[in-house]
Amino acid sequence: MLSSFRLFSPFRQSFLCRQAISSMSPTVEQEQYNCISIEEQMAMAEQERDNLEIVKKLRADPDILEYEAYSHSSQSEKDHSLTYTTLRGPGMMIARPVIFYNKTYTECTSVVHLGTNMCGHDGIIHGGLAATILDEGLASVAVPALPNKIGFTANLNVNYRRPIRANQWVVMKSKLDKSEDRKAYVSAFIESLDGQLFTEATSLYIAPKAPIQKP
Repeated sequence: MLSSFRLFSPFRQSFLCRQAISSMSPTVEQEQYNCISIEEQMAMAEQERDNLEIVKKLRADPDILEYEAYSHSSQSEKDHSLTYTTLRGPGMMIARPVIFYNKTYTECTSVVHLGTNMCGHDGIIHGGLAATILDEGLASVAVPALPNKIGFTANLNVNYRRPIRANQWVVMKSKLDKSEDRKAYVSAFIESLDGQLFTEATSLYIAPKAPIQKP
């Protein structure tokens, strides 16, 4: 018994776990293997994300600009952000999304992983979460077009075309349709990696009349 136990030292366990989960999605890794730390799981998810064909294609396009998600936010904003902090981790949004703009910042593509702990019906991503993600994607093209680069959602119209199965990478594309003074009209949709449409939305963003001082 002692010799058998020694074969399963922490180092051996870690090695076996890494071999077993090398082809699994980030959420499956978290749920079945506790021997991998959260930090390692997140790093593996980011590596998986970076190897997606759509990410490699966008990074190779000279007409596309990669933008670091949340780089415009203060530390306080990050600490209190629903999508940056509260929903970040294994089983949720394990990897920070990658964001790509065209050169006029009127079109945006982002890639994000949605885990199994973000469901309404079991195995299906909550519709409210889909709306939240779309709202952020819509903001990404509305805000650059607004005075003082700040705006708020005036309305959000969401159409649910197909259920989003949990534990998969999805692509969100958004674009600026029209801007008028303090108003920006925008649209966006979420689709699978192979282009199957899940959810789409339109929205109106309005900039405040006077600049707002951030805390």
